[in-house]
Amino acid sequence: MSDKERLHMKTSIESTSSDGTVLSDYSSTLPENLPTWTKNQKAQSFGLKSLTALYTLILTIVAFIVEISPTWQSDAMHIEYTIFCVLMYSIAILYFIYLYTVILYPIVFNTILLYLERIHVLSVHSVKRWVRPEPVFTGEGAGTLYLRLGTLLFGTLGSVLWGSEIFLCFFTETRHNIYVVKYILAFVFTYLQMHFLCCNSKIDLPKNSFIASFGMMHCIAVNLWVWFSLCLAKAVYKTNKKTLKLQANEEKWKKKNMTDMVTEAITTTVAYVLEGEGEFSASEKQLRSLYKLGSAANFLLTTLVEFSLIAAAVYFIIWKHEGEENPQEARKKHVRFDCKSTSVGIFAALVLLIGSFVSISMHYIYNNSDKPRAADEVIGIAETVLFCVTLLAVFAAFIRMRKLQYRLHAHGQVVDEILLIVGLAGEIVYCSTGLDLYVNERLENVKGTTCLTVVAFVCRIVQVVVQSIFILVASRLRSLSASNIANQPGKQIITFLVVCNINLFIYHTFETIESNFGFPHKMASVYSALLNISSPLVVFYRFHCSACLAEIWKHAYSTKHNHSHNHNVHHKPLEDHHIA
Repeated sequence: MSDKERLHMKTSIESTSSDGTVLSDYSSTLPENLPTWTKNQKAQSFGLKSLTALYTLILTIVAFIVEISPTWQSDAMHIEYTIFCVLMYSIAILYFIYLYTVILYPIVFNTILLYLERIHVLSVHSVKRWVRPEPVFTGEGAGTLYLRLGTLLFGTLGSVLWGSEIFLCFFTETRHNIYVVKYILAFVFTYLQMHFLCCNSKIDLPKNSFIASFGMMHCIAVNLWVWFSLCLAKAVYKTNKKTLKLQANEEKWKKKNMTDMVTEAITTTVAYVLEGEGEFSASEKQLRSLYKLGSAANFLLTTLVEFSLIAAAVYFIIWKHEGEENPQEARKKHVRFDCKSTSVGIFAALVLLIGSFVSISMHYIYNNSDKPRAADEVIGIAETVLFCVTLLAVFAAFIRMRKLQYRLHAHGQVVDEILLIVGLAGEIVYCSTGLDLYVNERLENVKGTTCLTVVAFVCRIVQVVVQSIFILVASRLRSLSASNIANQPGKQIITFLVVCNINLFIYHTFETIESNFGFPHKMASVYSALLNISSPLVVFYRFHCSACLAEIWKHAYSTKHNHSHNHNVHHKPLEDHHIA
């Protein structure tokens, strides 16, 4: 062995010995008898949330498979399918009963415990262990007033749909009792959710409570399942309606010169739809109100879909912040709106609103005159104008509001941003599907394809992306300087955008019921599924943008709030000096 190798070996041995000595010295300084990870509260909380999240993922996947499975949707399995629905609703309702009686209003539960202790059924130690504290409302929840009003509106209309289904169980022919139970549970579940989201969504759930965490995640899975099942029901209904309409038109053209027979055919077709006894009548598993109420039920179904999305997002926020205590200001008992600098924005938007209703009337006139292509073109032109004008207004708002000041993230804004991104995703899927269908029709040389479809969808995608970015930025802006408080830059444009998005909300609701511009009557099942899943998200996006812009309108130019914020930030040292 050479001298160089001997020197290298000696250095390695000394280094190893030195490291062992240091490790030994370090180990001797560590504390003994540390608690294991199973007794660590943070580890317990992480493990509990992981289990409940995994449960929700599995249950949601199973529920989606049940909805699209030919086996579960067959006539032979309709009772078993309904039992599955009853179990989903029942567990959620039992959780709400626990939530209201034990966590939100624990006085009854605590009174029972004290009574049992008084008659010596329970010991004092057991009572102290099980007694529930008063609820704490410091969470995010359905943060904004407008979001809570939206849940109230959508929940009420959704409950009307379930009430109609309960009535139709006994209307023409009595259905199996399990269907009555199913729709009653759906009604109760929707009503309980509506009350919770409007009044108690800011509840701070107890930390490391298995029942509270499990129940909240189960409600998320139920709402996602309701959203998916209603989208599929809507898709089946619209497909049947279009097929029936095409059959009626064929019969009409065949008997063009025979007036009496045409009248008879039309009367028979209308009776076919209204009575629900034709080829496309509701089966045992389907919603009968869609075939009895028509467009009204379609609108109610759309509101229920959007209500389910809002509920799932709020529950996720509550579950995510479970056990966290956040400081919160006292609840305001009075709401004050400063309507200065709003008249121009309101009346400018009303011009577009009137034009939109006129275009809807023109659509009905052309459609009833057997000119469906002209009817669709009217809708396409009106939509393109609305998107372009709204896009220009957003750019103008960016320019005007550059003078405002930035402030930190507001409490209760997380759920608004999540819902905004969900709605934006629905808009992008909707527009991308329409553009893909246009390219497909051009490749197949289908007659009647126009460039108006491309222009409308491109303008729409640009508008929704730019508007979403604007809302995310503008929600953090405030008027903190004296000149901004006096001039209120951008308030007229924000007012204009609020009314424009309400206008588009009405317009897109009409689209989902009567006319989907850019989508042919006959298309592949994949396109039909994408259309019917994204259509409710499109309607929801416009409603939520209206709510977010109204919040910006309310807070960015609030004189009292911004003045106090500015006073606290800039003049606190002066106040301290004065007090001293």
